[in-house]
This record gives sequence, structure tokens and C-alpha cells, in this order.
Amino acid sequence: MKKRPLEGIKVLDFSQVLSAPFCGMMLADMGAEVIKVERPGAGDISREYGPYVNDISLYFCQYNRGKKGIAIDMRSEEGKKVVLDLVAQVDVVIENFKAGTLEKLGIGYDKMLEVNPGLIYGSISGFGTYGPLSHLPCMDIIAAARSGLVAQSGEAGSAPIKPGFSMCDTWAGLQLMRGLSMALLHKQKTGKGLRVDIAMLDCAFYMCEASVLEHSLTGEFTEKSGNHYVWYAPYGEFKAKDGNVVIAVSTEEEWESLCRTLGLDALAADPRFATNELRVQNRDALIAELDKTTGAMGRYDLENKLCAAGVPAAAVQTLREFDNNPQTKSLNVITSIHQQGVGDYVVTNTPILFSKTPVDPNASAAGHPGEHSVEILQELGYGQDRIDSLLAEGAVHQAG
Repeated sequence: MKKRPLEGIKVLDFSQVLSAPFCGMMLADMGAEVIKVERPGAGDISREYGPYVNDISLYFCQYNRGKKGIAIDMRSEEGKKVVLDLVAQVDVVIENFKAGTLEKLGIGYDKMLEVNPGLIYGSISGFGTYGPLSHLPCMDIIAAARSGLVAQSGEAGSAPIKPGFSMCDTWAGLQLMRGLSMALLHKQKTGKGLRVDIAMLDCAFYMCEASVLEHSLTGEFTEKSGNHYVWYAPYGEFKAKDGNVVIAVSTEEEWESLCRTLGLDALAADPRFATNELRVQNRDALIAELDKTTGAMGRYDLENKLCAAGVPAAAVQTLREFDNNPQTKSLNVITSIHQQGVGDYVVTNTPILFSKTPVDPNASAAGHPGEHSVEILQELGYGQDRIDSLLAEGAVHQAG
């Protein structure tokens, strides 16, 4: 069997909820051995998030698949010793606590370097590890709101709209994985580890790149443009008789092809729409005219005709329609996992494909906090007497 790309890499994962667990999930999919550290009892707070099957959170399982689990009381002195013994044997640590949390416990980055000088340490926090906001907690919608991402979303003259999914969390997790990959390469070349810091606020602002570019040129921000792109027209969502379709015209050749394919000779000859700049200026009139034609056609018929003519277009699909699409099946972006205590359930697959090595998400998450505590302590070389003592005093908890 082919090895996965990160086999042989060991990761100690202190993460919670979504952003850093998302990164740890992808590292596990790629073959890294990921050890998830949780508090005894309740564990990661995302275990309280639904949906549930047999009192097990599928939300938690999705983002912690493929990880081993140990439950440690990091407030206890013995628990801290266990943490540092684990740190000494791993390549990477990831966490997304509020800045300074591990330092207050006496097991922060500097302490970890004492036992593992070559450590790669990756953290996600809401507002970074320094600055006036660094002490504040953060969730996805907070980063989206503070960054301007929400304010730039929605229809002109209407209230702002938050992104439909946890974009800031997942984007921060992706950026952490990207940073860790570079840090692993740096260590391979130099033998030295790195600290990788990701702020969710920075990641959210990073997605506002078009608005920032515009502001740098004009000193202003364009009014929200809803489902249409501010710089091109027609470039957005249009009516169809069975839903909606997206058409993305960015060249004059595509505009001419669109008019020819849909029989829009009058629009092609209309001086209001002669150039992209004019079409942008007369966007509302253009949308109204196009909707008359597209609204009488099916969205997949529009998609097929326009794509065949070289015009980027797509039917607006539901998640169910996406799941049933042949393209989705061929890419294996949706897969099934068997979870102990749950059975089979559907998850999104890690969307990174390598030519000579597999990515495999088909490994279950821990059923309860500390599912593999004893196994992990044994791998550390702890004798049975010490393991029994740690369990008895509550420094470490074993599920089941």
C-alpha cells in the first residue's frame, strides 16, 4: 500500500471547535499521526454541537477524524509533565486557544522549546498573539464582522450578510496547514523549527482583496453588489425558469458569444452595452434584459449551451444536486466514514490530490474524550504503575 504524504510526522493537537481542528483533520488525512489532547470529562466544547447520533457529536467527529485521543488535566502538575513528555516526541504542535492560555499554565511555546528545540509550533487565535485585541475570544462571525468581510457582502442598500458557511474558521485552518508545510520544509533544509502564528481576523481581511485594491486606487469602497461582480457585466446570477444560473463574462469575445448563443442581437447592438465599462454603468438595465431571456430557459440548458460556446456559466445547485453530479462523483469530494458508536456517515473529503500518494479520510474519531490515553502513555514508555497513578489522581483520564 502506498504511503500517504505525511506518514512519519507526529502532531500534538490541543485544538478546539473548528479552525485548528480543521487543520489537524487534514494533517491526519494526509497520514500524520495526530494526538488530540482534551480536558477530562467534557472534552472539546464542539462535542456539545449537533447533530448527534447515540449522544456522539458528528460535528466533532467530522473535524477530528483520524486522530488518537488523550484526556489530560493540564492544570495539574502531573498533567503538565505528561504534556511536555508528549511535546518532546512530536514534530508539530497545533492549538487555537486565546493568546497566552498555555503560557499561563506554564507549558507555553518557550517551555516546549526547552524539551524539543526543533519543534514546529502552529497556533490560531482570533486577533494574533500581540496587539490590543489579542486577549479577546473570537468566533467565525466575529472575525467576519470586524474585518469588513460582512460589511462588503449583500445587496446594495440592504443590511450586510454574513458568509453562509464558516469561511473564516476554515480559511484560517487552511492557512495554518500552509504555514506548517513551509515550516516542515524549512526544518528539512535547516534542521530548525519555526513558530507559525495565524490570526482569524487577518485571514478574514485577506479575503477582501478586491475591495482593498479598489480602495488603494480610489480611496473609496464600492457599494455592495450582491450576486454581481463590481468590475464586470454581465457577471453574476440571473433568473432561469427552474431556479438561477451564474454567467461570468469577462472579455468582449465572451460577450459576443453570449449574445450570439442566446439570440440577443438587439443587446449586442445596443450602445448602452457596447463595452464592459458601459455594461457596468448600465448594469441594472442589462440584468433586466438578460433575465427576460434566461428566465424562459432551464438552468442546465443555459449552462450547457453557454459552456459549449465558451462562456463560463453554471446552474446554481443545491448541495443535494452537487452530491448527485457526475463531476462530484469522479472527484470523490464526498465520502463515507465509519465511526464507532455511530456507523457510516457522510463527510467532505480533503480536496488535495497527489499523483503518487493517496489521501485517506477513512479513519474514525475518538468516541469519547481520552479514547486512547493508556495506549498513548504506553507509547511514551510509561510503566503500568505510573499510568495507574495518573489515572487515579485524575491527571489523565481514559474513556470507557
